[in-house]
Order: sequence, then C-alpha cells, then structure tokens
Amino acid sequence: MLVTVLASVTGAETKKKTIKSMAKQQEQQQQVANEQMTDYDWAVEYCYHEEFDKALTYINRYLKKNPNDAFGWTCLAAIQCQIDNDAEANRAIEKARKCAVNESDPELLNWLYYTQSTIYLHQSDTVRAIEALNNAVKSDPTDVECYMRLGNIYKKQREYDLAMVNYGLAVQYDRNQVEGYLGLGTVAGSLKKREDAIKAFTMAIKLQPDFAECYALRAVEYYNDWEYDKAMDDIISALELENDNARARWVLEYVKEVAPEAAEKALRKQAKKSKDNSWLELLK
Repeated sequence: MLVTVLASVTGAETKKKTIKSMAKQQEQQQQVANEQMTDYDWAVEYCYHEEFDKALTYINRYLKKNPNDAFGWTCLAAIQCQIDNDAEANRAIEKARKCAVNESDPELLNWLYYTQSTIYLHQSDTVRAIEALNNAVKSDPTDVECYMRLGNIYKKQREYDLAMVNYGLAVQYDRNQVEGYLGLGTVAGSLKKREDAIKAFTMAIKLQPDFAECYALRAVEYYNDWEYDKAMDDIISALELENDNARARWVLEYVKEVAPEAAEKALRKQAKKSKDNSWLELLK
C-alpha cells in the first residue's frame, strides 16, 4: 500500500515573514547598539517579536514625522498584512509608491512586491501573487523567502517541476534552509523519486535533528520503498521528539498492517532500551 505525503506539510511550511529586511535591520541595530533607536527601528523590533499592536504604534508615530518615507509606508503595509488588514496594507503600498523618489531601488521594490504577494495570497489570487513574487525576485535574485513562497504555491497547485526549481534556488542561496529541503523532499516524494526525497529529508535532519516532522516525512519514503526497519527507526525518532506527531503515528499504522514483525521488533527494542513500556502500547 502506497502512502502519499499531503501537499501541505504540517509544521514544515515556511514561517510567514514579518519584515522583508528583518535580518539586515537586526544586524544594523547590533552595529549601532550605542545609538538611539528610531520609531522605525522599534516598529521593526516589535514586528520581529510579533507584537504587532506595538509595531503599529511606532510605525504610525514614525510616519507622522516622516510622511514621505517609502520604506516607512512599506513597513506599515507589511505589518498590516500580518494582522490580515489587507485594505490598509494596500493603501500603505500605494503611499509608498507615491513617496518613492527612486523606483529603481531594488530593496524597496523587492519588499513592496513581496508584501503585495501576501495580500494576493490572502485573496486566493495565486496568479497575481506569482507575478508579484517574480517581480520581487527580479529586484533581488537571492531572496530565499520569495523562492520558498513560490515553491509552496506551485507545490499546492501540483506544478511539481516549478516547485522543485524554486525550492532548489532557496537552498542554493541558503544551504541551511531546512524548509527548502523539506519542500524538495515532499515534491520528490510526490514524483515518486524516493531516493531524492530521502536525501532531501536526510539533509533537513542534519540541519535540524530535533525537528520531529523531518523524521516522520522520511519514514513515509522508507515505507514506500519497502524499507520497514528504517521507517520504524524514523517513526521512533519522531515520536521521541514529539509523542503526538500525527504523521509518525499515521505511518506506524501502515507499517503495523503490512510489516507487523518489523513494527513489533522495533517497538519492543525501544521499550527495553528506554525502560518505558508505553512504547508497547503502540502495538495495540
């Protein structure tokens, strides 16, 4: 019996980005630690910690003093997106465009387009979201978040070749991008490229060995490749990290059905090793 990984990877999708240039902002703040932070800096800081009410207070205060700052309006648009206020986000983007003295500024345009893609996705308009993301990539061809979002969109639409390309670009520009490897793995699994899927999930595990879902996803591929002992090893690793991991428990039921000996052997061994008889309860 073949097990198919769902297109939406629970717990493995890229976390929604709050502020496009957050990493740069954080680095700059560390470099000027002795200087006074502006209201814009505080807005970014609170957005980073997902305290959006405070972020709104500070960015609105900043814009009262700097009404022609395109980055300020873009920051406001990004914050409004995070609280699902798309109408206000759109208004802020239009303000940013009117204030932009130099519309060729790649950082500004990249951020604007990415924020617009968020609004379009809220409206389930994937065509315009993809267009906005492609424009964002033109402004910054190394933008990992854009490639991840494009990969997620294409995967959901079952356009696996395009999803693979974008996840590949994400890990090309950031070798530590765990979600990118998970994306590559799930797409390879959907294309029945078991070996490629296992390699991708193995890389994700190397980067984040305490993430249960990585093991659960690899267990699916081992199961589909009839490697039931390896599947059980990954199921146990996932459940050690997250006892209620739904995917690991789901695959376990399939192993118990088609390879009961492998399941019993692995669970009894784990119970003896850990001196925890609760593992034997999983045999029922």
